[in-house]
Amino acid sequence: MNQLVLRDKAQEYVFRFLGGLTLLGVGLQLITQSPKRPIFWVLVVVFILVAVLFFTMLLGALINKLIVDDGILTIRWNTKVFRQHLRIDEIREITEDKRNIRIIMKDGHTVRLPVRLMEADQRRAARAFLREHTAL
Repeated sequence: MNQLVLRDKAQEYVFRFLGGLTLLGVGLQLITQSPKRPIFWVLVVVFILVAVLFFTMLLGALINKLIVDDGILTIRWNTKVFRQHLRIDEIREITEDKRNIRIIMKDGHTVRLPVRLMEADQRRAARAFLREHTAL
């Protein structure tokens, strides 16, 4: 199994900052509100859960992954809700421009991976990974 993980550091810092602000909000709530009311505890739990989501970057949903295992390319891209599994022998060609990497299948189906907001070295790494493992 080979995989390529692409993380956006700027986005990661923003999410970590928002998680810190959320935990600061929990601290302020603990100081200013009365813990005798049930809404207080509901808000504390919700704020802590939101902070956990921010710190984990929505449980890893914002991390791009390309995985090749046993002739199957698995794509986990931050703009896609679910993982996509593509057979490597069904891929006809892979093209790239400044906005997208397009994987064109033999049946005419196209999978687009948006890369316009990525750094140039990450775009090159994704294209090189696909080129190396698909031989296209």
